[in-house]
Amino acid sequence: MMQSWLQRRWPDIRAKGQLNFVLVRGLVVWGGLMTLAMYAMLLVAERRQGLELRYAWPLVPVFCLPAGAFWGLISWHWNEYLYRKLGFDKDNRKQ
Repeated sequence: MMQSWLQRRWPDIRAKGQLNFVLVRGLVVWGGLMTLAMYAMLLVAERRQGLELRYAWPLVPVFCLPAGAFWGLISWHWNEYLYRKLGFDKDNRKQ
């Protein structure tokens, strides 16, 4: 029987800890990608529409990076909930 992503990969991710998950996958990956995407959109808006958005540029990481960390935290708790609810944590204790 094929295992789910949660059953296969979550134990390794879980072993690295919540802080690592929130900082790396949340803050750096999601927050960083959101920051880059917003900078790209601001750049396009400035050039195509002639808008002056230089005051918005410093606010982008102020909002995007914490949002990424928040996503990481929510995602961690959701995956932990599912992992326990589906009983995968009991399978690991038996080994």
